Amino acid sequence: MSQTTLTGVRVASEAPPRSRQILLRNLLGHDWAAAYVFVLPTLLLMGGLIAYPLLRAVYMSFTNTVSLKIGPLVGLQNYQNVWSDPSFLSAVKNTVVYTFWSIFFKFWLGLTVSILLHRLKRFGGILTAAILLPWIVPSVVAAIAWKGLLDPVYGGINQFLIQTGLVEKGFPWLGSVKTAMPSLIMVNVWAGIPFFVINILAGLKSIDKEYYEAAIIDGASSWRSFLHITLPGLRYVIIVATLLSTIWTFNSFDMIFLLTGGGPVNATRVFSILAFDAFGAARYGVAVAIAISMAPILLIFIFVLGRYMSAGSRQEERPTTETPSAVGRVLAGIAWPVKLLINGLIALFFLVNNAIENLLAAISNAFHAAFVGDSLTRQRSARVASRRITSVVAFVILFIFVVFELMPFYWTLITAFKTNRQMMEPHFWPSPWTLEQFQLLLGPTRKFTLWYQNTIVVAFVSTLVSVVIAAMGGYGLTRLRWRGANFFASSVLIAYLMPPIMMFIPMYQIFTTLHLTNSLTGLMVAYPTFGLPFATWLMMGYYASIPREMEEAALIDGCNHFQAFWKVVLPLVMPALVAASMFSVTLAWKEFIFAYIFLSKDRLYTLTIGMAQMIVGDVQPWGELSAAALLMSIPVALLYIIGQRYMVAGLTAGAVKG
Repeated sequence: MSQTTLTGVRVASEAPPRSRQILLRNLLGHDWAAAYVFVLPTLLLMGGLIAYPLLRAVYMSFTNTVSLKIGPLVGLQNYQNVWSDPSFLSAVKNTVVYTFWSIFFKFWLGLTVSILLHRLKRFGGILTAAILLPWIVPSVVAAIAWKGLLDPVYGGINQFLIQTGLVEKGFPWLGSVKTAMPSLIMVNVWAGIPFFVINILAGLKSIDKEYYEAAIIDGASSWRSFLHITLPGLRYVIIVATLLSTIWTFNSFDMIFLLTGGGPVNATRVFSILAFDAFGAARYGVAVAIAISMAPILLIFIFVLGRYMSAGSRQEERPTTETPSAVGRVLAGIAWPVKLLINGLIALFFLVNNAIENLLAAISNAFHAAFVGDSLTRQRSARVASRRITSVVAFVILFIFVVFELMPFYWTLITAFKTNRQMMEPHFWPSPWTLEQFQLLLGPTRKFTLWYQNTIVVAFVSTLVSVVIAAMGGYGLTRLRWRGANFFASSVLIAYLMPPIMMFIPMYQIFTTLHLTNSLTGLMVAYPTFGLPFATWLMMGYYASIPREMEEAALIDGCNHFQAFWKVVLPLVMPALVAASMFSVTLAWKEFIFAYIFLSKDRLYTLTIGMAQMIVGDVQPWGELSAAALLMSIPVALLYIIGQRYMVAGLTAGAVKG
């Protein structure tokens, strides 16, 4: 192109030739220019806070690092020492046992409760809200509640067993080698079942009722309908929810650290606790090597999760010439035998199930012929009796489950309003109710109000940063066409699911060098490491559900991508912004490990660290801790009550919804 100046001389235009624009679009994608602007803040923040520390951690695992400076290279020596150490092998075994049994019980109990709640015509919303409470409370609150319940002397469970005559003296649930791991699994199941309930309930509501009606007409039993309608309809939700919960459980640290610290006698020492112990001994290279040794297992789960989420996504397919990466092909090859094994087990299950069903059908027919006969009255009476028995059983199961989920909250509530003397007595109701514990907590000897203020400031700032950048990044990754979008979208999921135990060691070194430790600013910078990937992932699910025609109409009317984003798309995803903000605030409010590592001055503590530091050795002020737990839970509970539907939608839209 050229243009004529005032003097009449024709010169080349500064604008690039159209052929160059076409070439760039072919190489980088149709919307590459706008996409880079939208995604750049996300890439910079994730690159600086996640990618660089991760690469630094990998390098550090090959060094003998025992200080803030990376030490000399030692090759594979750290990994050789780790894998030849019996304590590491024991920690891996504990991790597998803890993860397997936790997921097993969470899945089956969550599925059972979800089906019962779905069929419940009354009080379903109230019961669902009650069941979901354990999932949103901070881990330190849950740990305080369960430590109080399981205390060998004053714990509610032991007091109940003694008063009912089942035992003569209290049992050290968390202090015995035989019961410490089962107790931890129970607490993890208690906290994790709500996640399954949320997602399975959403999946059940999406199954067309006409399928069940057709099955009834064909004479299918309730069990047959469950196997061939309910489970296939929930297949995507079950797989994604189970994989997510498996990754979270495998990476568990906070609850185990707060309840047992890996004891007694290393009975609950999982790999994250072992890595933390190595960090405490200033063996940084070994600590990172322990964490990275578990990374291949996590990557397999993340790879399978990403495949299912991509398959279940409703977003419009983008034209792309990208081919599967070498890593993807390797992981697919590793996962293939596992997939084959699962398919074989499913086929075996149906084979055995059909045989059992045929046997039970024969017994039922024989019973029917012998005792019921052909009388219509008897048949109707039998059906009515069967429905009543089923309803009673369902009610009993739900009642027991709700009691189990609310029991720690009840114990925390009554403990907070007891005097110190009352806590030594086996009573399940304060008599009289008193504010003594709150007065001690808010008195001059504690800095609880300052901790509260610190937590609010850090949670607000980190949430604002995460949500604003996630809104732009999610739009660029989901709505714009550019080469590399699929790769970076997958990277968001990987970044979100990376174990914190792998990240905090290099981040601690970096933040110490930058003088960001022992400051609230450091936490504000660190918290987006988990808030930003989660918020971006959440926003991507919402963006994908918006019809692309609305955006295209705005572009045709003369809007550019930024105007279309601001005027058309953003107003439609306001519920998503609310959900992402609520989840980000909740995550920042309950965060433990970064604050525990970065802060050592009590005036800078957040609530989670301040409450944990209130326990000094064997001195555990249960009354003050319970009062603190209640005060810490109030904002989260109010936030949940006000925006419950947004939080539920956030988990089921795009993230775990097919």
